[in-house]
Formats: sequence, C-alpha cells, structure tokens
Amino acid sequence: MAGMEMKPASALPPAGGTGYLAGAAGVHIGGTACRAAAGLENRIWRGALAPGDVSAVMGAIVAAVHEVEEEPKFVVVATPGHVDSIAGTVAAAANLGPEWEGTVPLRDLLRDRLQCDVEVRNDAEMALQAERRRGGLVAANDGALITLSTGVGVALLVDGRDQPTELGHSVLQFDGPPCTGRPHQGCYESYLGGWALPSRYRERHPEFQGTAREIPDDPEFWAECGARLGELVMTLCLLGQRIEVISLIGMVALARAHLLLPAVETRVKKEATLLGTVPRRITVTPLGEDVAVLGALLVARDLLYPFRFA
Repeated sequence: MAGMEMKPASALPPAGGTGYLAGAAGVHIGGTACRAAAGLENRIWRGALAPGDVSAVMGAIVAAVHEVEEEPKFVVVATPGHVDSIAGTVAAAANLGPEWEGTVPLRDLLRDRLQCDVEVRNDAEMALQAERRRGGLVAANDGALITLSTGVGVALLVDGRDQPTELGHSVLQFDGPPCTGRPHQGCYESYLGGWALPSRYRERHPEFQGTAREIPDDPEFWAECGARLGELVMTLCLLGQRIEVISLIGMVALARAHLLLPAVETRVKKEATLLGTVPRRITVTPLGEDVAVLGALLVARDLLYPFRFA
C-alpha cells in the first residue's frame, strides 16, 4: 500500500463478551484518517490515511476491517463525496486523492476484496446516525449536523428522517478561492475546510507554512471563520424547516469550538429577525472524531441483525 501509513492508536479490547455479535463493521475514510469499528462500539481502530489512488485506499479499508473483525459479514463504509447508495458508487471525493474526483464503484470493489456484504454511505449521513442515537442530536426531531474536518459536510434531520446534502459546497462568494476537485469558487469548504484553512491563514500571515492543526488561536482569524460558519447556519435556517439543534463535528470543530461558537452565535443573532427558524442550541459532538465510524457501525449492525439494537 504505497503512501499508506496504518498505525493503530491503541490496543483494541478483545472481541466477545456480553451481547457481542460478530460480523458487523463500520469504516470511515477521510482526507487524513481511516477508522474502523466493530462489536458493541468497543473495538475502534484508528490509522493515518494519506491521499492516494483507488487501489491504495481500497487496501487501507480492507486492512482496517480485518483489524477489528476477522470474518466480516456486513461492512458499511462512510466516505466523503457524492454517494449513490443504490449503485454503491462515490464521486467527487477529491480529498481522498485525484483518482477519486471521478466515479468509483467502491461497493463492488470492496465486495470482491472482503467477500461479504458492503454498503457505501456519505460520511455526514453516518455521523448524523451516531449523533441522533448517541450524541448531540439525541431526542431532537429536527436538526442539522455540520462537519468541519478536511472538508465541510452537512446533513439534516427532518421530522426524524435523515437528509444528506452537499450544502458544504454551496457558494457564498462567486469570486472566492477555488474549491479542490470542484469547478466552482467560494464555497463554504474553500473557506472552512481543513485543506483550505492554511491558505486562508497565509493570506493574513504569508510566513505561515503549517497545517490546519498548527494555526494558532488567532482571535481575529477564527472570528472571521466563525462568521462564515454562522452564514452556513443561517443558510440552514432559511431552508424552511424547523431546526431544534445544530451539532458540529470534525477535527476543526473539536479543536476550535471555543473560538468559533461566539462568532457563530453573534452572526445568527444579528439576522434572527429574518430567519424562519432559530436553533435553540448549537453544540459540539460529545463523540469526538469517531462519530462517523460509530454511525457506520450502527447501520452495519442494524442491517446484519435487524431488530436486535435500538
């Protein structure tokens, strides 16, 4: 697997135990990480994933599954990009590497490699599953999830039903910075995605050469990012549906919430009289960076063992 670095973050607990049902596994692939989970949410493997060609990322997924489940029976893969869950394809997942900008038959490729049932789902949709069942959207009937990680993803909870979107790529400034792997400019991801933040910071500080994680806690910079995020929140509020709670996930949200949220709340309050709905709470996931892989596991469990889990 050229270009792939697979390093477990910690020793996995043993399989088995009370209530353990073998065979179901969830996987999340993103711009920098690959995660796999199995069992009763107690076996999570975490490894690095460098952008690569389809074959290399496929190898990483297969290796990750076998780290947590020796004999997989049903695997759900959460991935960025446009996902056709019926065809099992993913398109425009540029954060995974140049080959992923086109359409990749990920489900069929993995079925051949893993010799088991596989489903492919959008990673924001899978994170929403975990948030509504274990995280910040528990007991909410209408809400939204915003992913701030390598990219920007949005999923809606409408009257208790999941509704994935591509609102992270909606354009707020037509002459703004270009988006990676997309033909447009000035979308939310080109301002708030982890791949874009270093470039936005260098516009203020040309000497900066670090990654998104290395950007300092510059109050002025992060307040501007929070205002952009507030505009995305307002876009959701203007869609015409009721929104009780908005939950933020992803490495950027987890690390910078204390700097982002005040600016988000200020921006939303400023326009509150124009909005059809105003969320009663904007929060950060309690599930950490494992939220999407936990959602994928929950769905895999449901599909393999219907009616066994709440």
